[in-house]
Amino acid sequence: MSLSKFQESLLVMGAIKNNMQNDLKVFKRYIKDEDLKFSLYGKMIIDICSFLNEFKRFNAYSRESESIRDTMRITAPAITRLKCWRGMEGMRNTMLAHGFRDEKDEGKLTSISKRYFEAEVPTSYAEVVLLSEYCVYVISAFICRHSEEYQSALDTVPKVDVHVQRGIKTMAEFDAAVKELEDHMFRLDSSLKKCFGV
Repeated sequence: MSLSKFQESLLVMGAIKNNMQNDLKVFKRYIKDEDLKFSLYGKMIIDICSFLNEFKRFNAYSRESESIRDTMRITAPAITRLKCWRGMEGMRNTMLAHGFRDEKDEGKLTSISKRYFEAEVPTSYAEVVLLSEYCVYVISAFICRHSEEYQSALDTVPKVDVHVQRGIKTMAEFDAAVKELEDHMFRLDSSLKKCFGV
């Protein structure tokens, strides 16, 4: 069975929703952990931008479907709030996803002032959590209101073993691998020990 573009977008949105729900659960569970919140903040901005990029396609879908237009009207307040942060995509594309290089500026170093401090980007953790929650609500509304299209799209996804593991599996293996790297580096340059605080 061939999927419609709308069904493809529902699958993409469903995957984004799964990621966001997990991030929100972890963020709320460890609300007092500043390091974790800092790390999740960047990932959540990336996911919000992914949501907004996919949502742009819904304008085309709504031209052909009154039910999609209705769902867009229902979710409009959330979309309005998400779109008011016009600097998020620039921040994502330079500071978060592409290693502090600005490809629109010939790969020069990103101006953190331009992309963060002076940009229209959320700087509070609470706002980013709210925006992520809004994304989840919008996606949930689309999945609920268009459940037949979503379910038939889901039925086309191949079933895979989600428990496949690659790489190390234990902290003991982690410790051994780090020790091996340290031994190699410090053997070649012992001054690194002091620099690393070892």
